[in-house]
Amino acid sequence: MSAEKTGDAAGRYTDICGASNRNDEPCSLPAGWGTPGSGGSRCKFHGGASTGPSDTEHLAENDFAEGNAGGGAPEGNTNAEIHGGFGDWEKAYDRLDEETRAFVDAMISDMRETAKEHAPDVPEERRERLLKEKATLSVMWNRTAADMLGTPEDPVDGARGIVIREEREHNGDTYTVEKANPAWEAGHSLTVRKRKIAEELGLWPGFQE
Repeated sequence: MSAEKTGDAAGRYTDICGASNRNDEPCSLPAGWGTPGSGGSRCKFHGGASTGPSDTEHLAENDFAEGNAGGGAPEGNTNAEIHGGFGDWEKAYDRLDEETRAFVDAMISDMRETAKEHAPDVPEERRERLLKEKATLSVMWNRTAADMLGTPEDPVDGARGIVIREEREHNGDTYTVEKANPAWEAGHSLTVRKRKIAEELGLWPGFQE
């Protein structure tokens, strides 16, 4: 999909990226956003060329992260998995610190007998995997909730709030936009997945016969 024109509050016209997003809708970010000096027609999320920031902190969740021992994210850093919804829960579990992992394992133990009693037809291997997934998702959900505390004007312990602000640059102009914290959508996905697991394993009273 080619870039389109859209008007801003000052009456100017700006090219938008226009690439299809995951909802099959045109991306409304400005063309070349996040790729200063590239002159590209796409934003950095849809193929725009960029040299990126000078440090490598933004690669912390990348398996090829330069300057990060082993190439993976440091232990305890599960941001990429959280904001990616439930698809990367195994990576999140592997990156939990020792104390949090012990907490997850304790939750698994607490749910095991209930799952055995109310989901006897679920194979043991699958049951154990689902218990581990649900316990890990619970930790991930708690972190999404914590990230939505406060507001841009009054942040709470580093949390970004439900609404976050981003600075964007286009044609030499820098402007601030407000958007929903990605943690909100991630938290919803985590909740839906946890409910499906609870239903399959009969973990909640409403799912028990």
